Amino acid sequence: MDGIAKRLQPLFERRRAKPTYLLSPEVMRDARSVEVLAKLRGCELGTHLHGEYAEPDAFEPDVTEVFQREYAPEVERAKLSYLTESFSRAFGRRPASFRAGRFGIGAASIGILEDLGYAVESSVTPHVDWSDKAPGLSFEGAPTQPYHPDPKFPACRGASKILEVPVTIRPRAMQRLPLVGKLVEARWLRPTHGTGASIVAVARDEIAAARAARPNAPVVLNAMFHNVEIIPGASPYAATESVARAILGRLDALLAWAERESIAVVGLEDVPGIVEDARATL
Repeated sequence: MDGIAKRLQPLFERRRAKPTYLLSPEVMRDARSVEVLAKLRGCELGTHLHGEYAEPDAFEPDVTEVFQREYAPEVERAKLSYLTESFSRAFGRRPASFRAGRFGIGAASIGILEDLGYAVESSVTPHVDWSDKAPGLSFEGAPTQPYHPDPKFPACRGASKILEVPVTIRPRAMQRLPLVGKLVEARWLRPTHGTGASIVAVARDEIAAARAARPNAPVVLNAMFHNVEIIPGASPYAATESVARAILGRLDALLAWAERESIAVVGLEDVPGIVEDARATL
């Protein structure tokens, strides 16, 4: 919990930003982690499923490999129910927001999350095709701004009560090329790599594209990364203290830009109200 309590939360508080921490089952089984998280203020806590850690048949993997969509619907429901009830026992309230580990939502996921009372889902990664790792899992062509998804086809608009808040990702021109385009990675709003300027450029590009498509609608940016990335040696992304601090520096650059531009940094749970208020005034 040092990454959140001692590094991330002080940065968010200094920048007057509200983060969303999405918690997986093993975190909520750890009494010390729950104690630390329960004391945080000015943030949102939601849930995150790596199915290996959730009952039934929970275990501690060396590496999480299973995509949520690969479970039979009854097993997926049981694991999501376990995750949600673990959160409720730990924090005394229901979670509002969710993201699947490995972004692996499928045809049953949205309906189950609706039944469990979630308001926000955030597993869609526009412009990214994961089918080489999970056959059929592709978010190419998915909207980049919040939308109500089709329950069976989460990458498409539909009539679900849940609001999908996609991760902010912009395509590269080379992705349009046949064959070679599949090898080119899209640009994520993620401080893990790049520079502060390159991350801000992703945000600016999404704002421009969203305003061109819907000039009067609010624009939502959704940055993501793993909290362990800013602890040296805790993830593949930051082997040393200097690399971990560079990630923190890029995050700070993004937050500083948002502050200068008067862009409010809110939790995932706040997005439905922003979207609905905007619709009411159009």
